[in-house]
Amino acid sequence: MAAVSRDQALSLLAAANNHGDLAVKLSSLKQVRGILSSADPSLAAELFPYLVELQSSPESLVRKSLIETIEDIGLKAMEHSSILMPVLLAFLRDGDSGVAGKSIVCGTNFFCRVLEEITMQFRWHGKVERWLEELWTWMVRFKDAVFAIALEPGLVGTKLLALKFLETHVLLFTSDSNDFENFTKEGIAFLFVMAIYLKYF
Repeated sequence: MAAVSRDQALSLLAAANNHGDLAVKLSSLKQVRGILSSADPSLAAELFPYLVELQSSPESLVRKSLIETIEDIGLKAMEHSSILMPVLLAFLRDGDSGVAGKSIVCGTNFFCRVLEEITMQFRWHGKVERWLEELWTWMVRFKDAVFAIALEPGLVGTKLLALKFLETHVLLFTSDSNDFENFTKEGIAFLFVMAIYLKYF
């Protein structure tokens, strides 16, 4: 990231965090998203700690916009996105149901993408990189937290999104085929090894 772009992003993040006008905050965060999206992932990650500071914003619209930014930027810079995961976990218990729901949706997309990356690395190399192991640890925490939301009393909308995550989770770990006999022994063995490797059993 060029020094000018980095300084501009820092200035915009400060505005998103401290400005008194909500419209300015949202506009600033949107501009930050654009800057980070076009930057090299490793360089954009330098600003992730400043981005995380926005989780304490009192405005729910800012928190929702932050989740959108985390999804957009984090999926492009997965190697560095572990620092963003505590925000998603915290927002699952946000007082605004819209923020909590958006966090579930964002986390679901992360979960699918991380599992896909793990599967590819495991198939090609028989192991996964350390950064991905760390990210998966966060995904397991996220999964446990969403499962708890699905099982406890709460707002219907949030619970439905939690149940949707549950459905996605089940589908990810089952065969695409409706005919179990067509699910090869090799496929079953691979899922079993993956389950053990990911500490799902």
